[in-house]
Amino acid sequence: MASVSSLGVGTSLDLDTLYTSLETAEKTKLTAITKQQTTYNSQLSSYSKLQSSMAALQTAAAALPKTSAFSATAVTSTNTSFTATTDATASTGDYSVDVDQIAKAQTLMSGSFSSNSTALGGTTSGNSRTLTIAQGGSTTPLTITLTDSQTSLSGIADAINKSAGNVSASIIKASSGDYRLMLSSKTTGTDSDMTVSVTGDDTLQSAIGYSASATGTQNMSVQTASQNAKLNINGVAIERSSNNITDALTGVTLNLNAPSTDASGEKLTVSRSIDDSKKTINAFVTAYNSLKSTIASVTKYTAVSAGETQASSNGALLGDSTVRAVENSMNSILTTVQGGSYSILAQLGITIDPTVQSDGSTGALTVDDTKLTAALTNNPQAVSQFFIGDGSTTGFATKLNSTLTAMLSTTVGKEGIIKNAEDGINTTLKTLSNRYDQMSDSIDATMARYKTQFTNLSTLVNSLTNTSTYLTSQFSSTSSS
Repeated sequence: MASVSSLGVGTSLDLDTLYTSLETAEKTKLTAITKQQTTYNSQLSSYSKLQSSMAALQTAAAALPKTSAFSATAVTSTNTSFTATTDATASTGDYSVDVDQIAKAQTLMSGSFSSNSTALGGTTSGNSRTLTIAQGGSTTPLTITLTDSQTSLSGIADAINKSAGNVSASIIKASSGDYRLMLSSKTTGTDSDMTVSVTGDDTLQSAIGYSASATGTQNMSVQTASQNAKLNINGVAIERSSNNITDALTGVTLNLNAPSTDASGEKLTVSRSIDDSKKTINAFVTAYNSLKSTIASVTKYTAVSAGETQASSNGALLGDSTVRAVENSMNSILTTVQGGSYSILAQLGITIDPTVQSDGSTGALTVDDTKLTAALTNNPQAVSQFFIGDGSTTGFATKLNSTLTAMLSTTVGKEGIIKNAEDGINTTLKTLSNRYDQMSDSIDATMARYKTQFTNLSTLVNSLTNTSTYLTSQFSSTSSS
């Protein structure tokens, strides 16, 4: 808006003060709009908080309708010859596990060489030869092309390691002038035994070639013999190439550490685990109470005496119909009777606290840990049925999850009540912004008109004053004559 200075200069009129007063009065028209904008922006911020709390509850609710949440198992025994983990498919019970031997990987050792950098290969056409390491358990052997400069022990080991195959190589220095090449299979079991051959270089073949079955090719020796893991589970003999056994007991993974020291083996105990179930349920309760706290915050009301102005600390969504709809939906689901042995939350030890919480919320959920533990221990299937139902339309958590998902939807054509409310506010804010701009332009035009009028008035007054002064002077001169 254009600034004004020195209106009414040379006159007795205080036009600057009058202009400023008029400008202040005109700007009050903008104040009403900015107050509305502040109110709607506060509502938008409160909807964002409400949406975040609802999304957190939706995430917690979505975690409940999962079979794994109520069928978790855990190993409760302490074992030394092996360790074990379970998943939801494992059956509870005691198992006798006797580890006879653990799986080992084969290691081959070359003969002694005086240097680790001297080339061991012969002269070849094309300056290359092919090193092949085949393993019984692999359909694709490791094949490496070696140049003349790569036929030293160090060159061979480096080429093998850079190939990133299933074999690792290292150089062992036994003493000065005594170097040896060691090859180790990266996988255990007899299926991974190695056969080493060199084509295109008979000299190098005679130095490191190895085959357990072919005569004259045992130029390396077995440093560590491979072996499969062998164990007995409840008297059933089991043999695997790896110490990580995932398919012997359904849902149980065994990791073998050493042979059993007791001829009778060790007891593996698989028990029902309720820790994960309790954690999931308590996470839901926490998220629900957080939503109740958020609702209390955005709808807060501070009582005032009759005739007094409403408190500025009132929630931005006080009396809002969308918030009431959210609360009503949550209350309806909480009190809906489910089918099955457990039909209401209270039977699981989850009850509604009618007292007012420190944050001003009411209806918070509380958990009786003893009662919840008993329900999960004695009848986990019934607890699962209460929360999951048919997994589509029935079940406490299933219904809660689907309801919150619909409320929070932002999909075009399927917008939830939160998105609709926010869109409505944003539309209103856009309208207010346009009104503000139009009003501001109107005020500018009005004040420009006032300025013109005041300037003209000032000019007129100055002219009249000058005329009056002239006439007075003339009359004075005439009278003196």
